[in-house]
Amino acid sequence: MQVQHRLIIRHPLQAAILIVDAHGEARLPAFTFNDRHTAEVDYINAAVRERFGLITTVLRSLHHSDPRGNVVVRVHELETHGDSTLRSHMLRWYAHTELRSLPDGKERATVAEWLADETAHRVVVDGCEWTSPGWLEEVRGWLEQELRDAGLGNVQDIIQLRAWPSSCVLHVRAERGDCYFKAVPESLRRECAVTEYLAHHFPDAVPCVIAAEPERRWLLMAACAGCKLEEATDVALWERAAAQYARLQVACVPRVHELSAIGCAWRSLDTLAQALGPLSSDPAVLRPGEVDGLSASEIERLQALVPLLQQRCEQLATYGIPCTLEHGDLWPGNFLIDHHTCVIIDWEDVAIAHPFFSLAPLSVGLSQSGLSSPAVRGRFERAYLAGFAEMAPPARLRMALRLAAPLSFLDMAIRYRQQPPSVVRLHPWMRDLVPQTLRLALACIA
Repeated sequence: MQVQHRLIIRHPLQAAILIVDAHGEARLPAFTFNDRHTAEVDYINAAVRERFGLITTVLRSLHHSDPRGNVVVRVHELETHGDSTLRSHMLRWYAHTELRSLPDGKERATVAEWLADETAHRVVVDGCEWTSPGWLEEVRGWLEQELRDAGLGNVQDIIQLRAWPSSCVLHVRAERGDCYFKAVPESLRRECAVTEYLAHHFPDAVPCVIAAEPERRWLLMAACAGCKLEEATDVALWERAAAQYARLQVACVPRVHELSAIGCAWRSLDTLAQALGPLSSDPAVLRPGEVDGLSASEIERLQALVPLLQQRCEQLATYGIPCTLEHGDLWPGNFLIDHHTCVIIDWEDVAIAHPFFSLAPLSVGLSQSGLSSPAVRGRFERAYLAGFAEMAPPARLRMALRLAAPLSFLDMAIRYRQQPPSVVRLHPWMRDLVPQTLRLALACIA
């Protein structure tokens, strides 16, 4: 899939946006690139810098079209920082009053829709302040002070990596070390609190927190050594990641009330069992007959399995393995690891739940890595279950892990079902998440 990015680039000081005026045709700046995760924006800013000589950050995405052939169109609003001098005679800053002179068509309609929102009172949704012009300069001032206080010197560069409703992530290069800054919305406030909590009590489990601004939901963390676990080809690293995460979960069992107090919701097996019926009969998320939706036979099988799956919830509860910290999105890309360190990032979906729900996505990642075999999977699972050895005999722990595997994917599907439609419209791959996780759940049931 190719993506054509059309850009509304704001002037840093004036009420104007950048227009390309080539051969008598005025249009928005645009470029085409291979499909990337819709939260990633570093390449967009890099393209603007290379083509137009402007330093920008993405404020928000405004539109994602349906595919036409193998091309989709995305529209973004960007803010310019610093010098606004244009290096080509084909580029010009158009004042808002001039924009009506754009030729009729979809592009003019896009600009008109943006301008109407710009003219009206601009609303920040869910505390996503990074969508507002001027926010980055406020963050820069805070970063400069915190980095100096931490002995890391002055800011050398700030590279925006991600911007979407779940977060804004910046790569911050300082004189004496690299850092990562993350801001999250009000609805994900728990991520900052939990990351700080873990950094204090279990400093080997998460990146070092250099500074935090709890009310603004800002975190500044030291860069970590190592690679993402999904890139690791040494099975021993996968074993070590699983073992360290299990130790963290067991250590958090007596801390669940503290975790609850800082924002971790409880996701019980009873709640999961009750949600299975509505999930299995919701055509809006199952998407029968659509590309990547569930087939009629898959839906029929899922609905027939609901009583069995509810019994599995009850059966798993009898094993007496207590609820504890559950990452909620433990794909291998959320581990940073080498032979000396192993940290876990992106705690936005964290909750208090059955611990074994975490291992299923990590196991899928192991299979996708090309390392999986019965022997390797056995090593991986034993490394994880060793952390729970005092709770039950090995055979009983393995049985509980088998019971939990499909339930973990159903739990993910239930949470994906709750994504706001406004977010899904701009990130349409999210429509596939419920069918994908339900297929993974069905694959776990013999």
